[in-house]
Amino acid sequence: MRRRAVISAGLALLALAACGTERVRHGDPSGALTMCTNTPYEPFEFEQEGVIVGFDVDLVSLVAQELRRPLKVVSVEFDAIQNGSALNDGTCDLAAAGITITAERKKNLDFSTPYFEASQAVLVRRDSKLKKLTGAKIKVGVQTGTTGADYAREKGLTVVEYDDSLQQLIGLQAGHVDALIQDRPVIALWLTKLKLGKELKLLESLETGEEYGIAVRKGDTELLRTVNTVLERARKDGTYTRLRDKWLGNLSNGQ
Repeated sequence: MRRRAVISAGLALLALAACGTERVRHGDPSGALTMCTNTPYEPFEFEQEGVIVGFDVDLVSLVAQELRRPLKVVSVEFDAIQNGSALNDGTCDLAAAGITITAERKKNLDFSTPYFEASQAVLVRRDSKLKKLTGAKIKVGVQTGTTGADYAREKGLTVVEYDDSLQQLIGLQAGHVDALIQDRPVIALWLTKLKLGKELKLLESLETGEEYGIAVRKGDTELLRTVNTVLERARKDGTYTRLRDKWLGNLSNGQ
């Protein structure tokens, strides 16, 4: 996971977010509401001055406020979230990590009402000759356990897995893969905020009709009810729109 190529100065700042993962196995003794996430995944969750922040974090903070509990955020492997193990072993009470709601994941998790519509996209180096993402000879970087990885396998592409989105991006920059598949808002941020447009380019968008949800362990109906109540209220009173614009701005366009 930790082998890295030389990257731009802007990207190097994000590299800090890949370190310092914290795990709490049997709940938090302070009574905090513990949220599992997977960093770095800016703008949804990433580390800033030693604190995990982002759109998902702000949404779950509303749930913590409703419960009158402090919020504690821990970063774990995405696979441990989507297969339910991080919730079942007591690492966290709920999870928010840009998690696409799928039938397979519903076997391991209970999901809130959808809170974000997501499309995926294909990113390549600026000098790439690729016209379309087809053919088994094409090596595609994907994040382990994601729907992007599923999509690449379904298309018969050669898949190279990475533990997080930052490693995935570095793999493309270093030439270890020909392309990568990632959620469009994340790619948009790389090209704008990190100013990687001179080095990388968008090849195509993949309109997969995906939606993100906040996950709780199977059968935790009380917490799930609270999450849904908070999300509904946030949409009605404008809080959701304010937070979305704060973190995503126009990055969510084109979904």
